[in-house]
Amino acid sequence: MPNSRFVALALILSCSFRIYGLIPLPFSLETQRDKELPNFGKQTKALGYSGQETFRVTPELEKRVAFWKRIYTELTSSQALIHDSEYPELSYHVVDISPYTENTSSSYAKRMAAMNNFFTSEKQRIANQLKILHRFSGPTDNLPVELQTLAKKFEGIKDKNKYLKAISRLRAQIGQRDPIVRGFIFGGKYFNDMMAIFEENRIPKELTRLPLVESAFNLNAKSKVGASGVWQFMRGTGNQYLRIDPNIDERNDPIAATKAAAQLLKENYEALGSWPLAVTAYNHGRRGVARAITATRSTQLHHIIRHHKAPSFGFASQNFYSEFLAILEVERDYKKHFGKMLVDSPLKYEKVKVLKTSLIHEIASRCQVSPKEIAEYNPALTDRVVSGRGQVPKGFQLKIPVGTRELCARPKPFLKSKSKSSSAQTIGFKLNSRS
Repeated sequence: MPNSRFVALALILSCSFRIYGLIPLPFSLETQRDKELPNFGKQTKALGYSGQETFRVTPELEKRVAFWKRIYTELTSSQALIHDSEYPELSYHVVDISPYTENTSSSYAKRMAAMNNFFTSEKQRIANQLKILHRFSGPTDNLPVELQTLAKKFEGIKDKNKYLKAISRLRAQIGQRDPIVRGFIFGGKYFNDMMAIFEENRIPKELTRLPLVESAFNLNAKSKVGASGVWQFMRGTGNQYLRIDPNIDERNDPIAATKAAAQLLKENYEALGSWPLAVTAYNHGRRGVARAITATRSTQLHHIIRHHKAPSFGFASQNFYSEFLAILEVERDYKKHFGKMLVDSPLKYEKVKVLKTSLIHEIASRCQVSPKEIAEYNPALTDRVVSGRGQVPKGFQLKIPVGTRELCARPKPFLKSKSKSSSAQTIGFKLNSRS
């Protein structure tokens, strides 16, 4: 998420929750289609782009990328992997967390607290084993089989106190397979328009997959530190590019937020000079990455990850770029991991301009659609508006289902057309503002 120097707060449960809840809210009812691999080629005008080389997995990041591919393709959100935070590839075991994720008889807060206690006990059990290995000085063959297996995991780490130090690095990572599959499905509604926006802004189109890392493309994603939408903009950063007020929060509109993300990523690249750093800055903040470069005297991300010890540069920031690379590889081989996939077709709609501040149910009544449909087509409308406590403001560019323009026109004309955009059909007539 942009400017998320406080991202460590989001790891309260020692796992990578970026969003409230474990299951995204309802996905599209649009006609689905076979997923096709995106064409990322021919980006000769994209900043810093050189075909297959720009987002190549370097040897230094291979193990981190492999770790995230496992999280995205093998483990579901009802499983968690206990692993080492500094060496993610050093994993201990997979645990079943379905009692906390699937049991809805208790509140979300209680389930998360119980899961946190479960993680604590699991990590304590491993910590006790690591303490035994730290104190043991004889041949490992004399150890119980379980401890022999654990010792082998550390053979590549050359440190006298490696077992003792590993205790403070125990971490639980929840699986992401099912949220990622849903993210690809729902992202089908928007990815084509998002890639067009990035191409227009000379930003590599591969970066449109960052919302899968940020939020698994959950429109309703809200982080514990206040980030919102598929691009997980913090309010402070969002205010620089988007409209955010009690009635409208454009962070939650994938298209508006994509335009903002393109601008932010472009600025990051121009300031930092490489896409690994620019992408990391999307999570850690541009100033934070600049400080890391100064502190380590390096512009190589793998070097920064290894040597930058600032408390704010935690697990999420260190791994953000590797997660992105993993998503690209997962999508490239999606049939291998997920089989045939039906994704939502690109969203089609008409767009009209609201000429008088109105309640959502008034608009729905005039257009003869449900308030729920208005809300689904216009995710920038806040809960305050959707619940009827707030109103759709004058001047708002309202998206409506294709074919409803005449219905909107008949009862009380308060809408007028907007010029055609690349992402929507528009009405071809003008209505007056009288109500």
